[in-house]
Amino acid sequence: MKLRFLIVLGTLTLLAGCATTPEACDPYNRDASLVTKFSCDTGGGYRARIDAGEQQVQLDQEDNALFRKIERQIMEQQRATRNELRVTNAQHYALEQSVRALVARLQNHTQEQLGLQHQLNELERQMNATPKSSDNAETLAERQARLEVLQQQVSRLQQSLGYTP
Repeated sequence: MKLRFLIVLGTLTLLAGCATTPEACDPYNRDASLVTKFSCDTGGGYRARIDAGEQQVQLDQEDNALFRKIERQIMEQQRATRNELRVTNAQHYALEQSVRALVARLQNHTQEQLGLQHQLNELERQMNATPKSSDNAETLAERQARLEVLQQQVSRLQQSLGYTP
């Protein structure tokens, strides 16, 4: 009789192990019965949860690698933009210095010519009115427009002095 009872109990335990799903096998569930825990262990429910967790960790690691790659690319683009801006600002500063030197030189030569002096004064006023090269609010289009106006004034000044452009 006891042997039959043990066989029936063993059979029921095996069938209960087959009846549990991996979702029902929570290793943190303290209220689960001994039979449920045994069936989860023998039926592979715990292993399935571990495998699903490892797969999720692998997917998260791949996503994280993509985020790091994108972040590196953004940082490289920012560095390149800063370098371009630095070069542009240096060129702009050199141009301003050259124009100021030319204006100073021409002012020394044209003290007596009133018309040329007015042009030089206007050119110098515009140079002083331009924002400093450290001001990053100025857009590239605004800077190009200012440089075109400056170029036209220098060309007119050259023609007024009799130089060939």
